[in-house]
Amino acid sequence: MTGDARGVFYLAALIVIWGGNYTWVKLALADIGPLTFNTARYALAAALMAAVFGARGGIARLLPAPGERAPLAMIGLLQIAVTTACTALALERIDATRVVLIIYSMPIWSLAFGALLHRERPSPRTLFGVALGCAGLATLTNPAAMEGWGGAASGFLLAFASVLGWALGAVLYRARSWRSDLWSQTFWQIAVSVLALAPITFMFERAAPIDVTPSLVALLLYNAVVPSVIGYWCWAQALARLPVTQASQVLLLSPVYGVAQNHLVLGEPLTASVFAACAFIIAGAFLSLSGRGR
Repeated sequence: MTGDARGVFYLAALIVIWGGNYTWVKLALADIGPLTFNTARYALAAALMAAVFGARGGIARLLPAPGERAPLAMIGLLQIAVTTACTALALERIDATRVVLIIYSMPIWSLAFGALLHRERPSPRTLFGVALGCAGLATLTNPAAMEGWGGAASGFLLAFASVLGWALGAVLYRARSWRSDLWSQTFWQIAVSVLALAPITFMFERAAPIDVTPSLVALLLYNAVVPSVIGYWCWAQALARLPVTQASQVLLLSPVYGVAQNHLVLGEPLTASVFAACAFIIAGAFLSLSGRGR
C-alpha cells in the first residue's frame, strides 16, 4: 500500500470514528448528563495516555515544550472543552443530524476567523464556498422545515458555539509552528479540558441522575479510547502522508456518514431540507478549503 493510499485509509477510519460519534453520544445522554459525560470521557482518556506512556518510561513526553503550554491550553479549551461540551448540550435539544452538519461547516468559520485575526484574503472561489455554506445553514435552521422551533433554538445556538470554538482553536493552532509532538499536545489539551470541565460539571450536574447501564459504560470507554486517542493518531498518520487541505476535504465525508448512521440507528428522518443543507454545507466547506489551498 502506497503512502497516499495509507493516508486515505486512515481518513476513512476517521470518517467512521468522528462522523459517527454523534450517534453514540446521543445514545449515551439518555443515561448521563452531557457535562458529566464529557468530563468522564476525557478524564479516562487522559488517565489512559498517562498510564501507557508511564509504563514505557516516557511520562515526561506528555508535557509540551516550555513556552507552548499556555497557548496549547487555550487551544485545548476551545477545541475540546468548549466544542464537545456545547455539542453534547446541543444533542440534548436537537437531532444529531442537524448537529453534525452544523459542526462540519467549520472550514467556513475558520476562514472568517483567519480573515479577522490574520488578515487572510479569501479568493472568489472561497467566498462562493462561504455563500453556499451559509445557504445550507439557513436551510438547516429554517423554522418552517422543522417542528418545535422554540425548544430547538437553544440547541442550534449551542451547536454554533461548538463549531465557533473548533474553528477559532484551529486558526490559533495554524498560526505558529510547534516543537511539541502530537501526543504531548493531545494529552495536555485533554488534561486542561478536564480541569476546566470538572468544576462546571459539579456546579450544574452534581445532582443529575446517572444510570450506570452496560451501554453507558461501553460508550464511555469507546469515547475515551477511539475518538479521543485513536482518532488523533489516525489524523496524525493521515497528515504525515497527505497535504492538510486534501486531508480536510476527504474528511468532509464525515457528515454524510454521520447523517446516514443517525438515520439507521436513531431513526432521524432524511428530509429534503436535510439533503439540501448537507449538499450546500459540504460543497461550501470543500470550496473554502480548496480556495485556501491555492
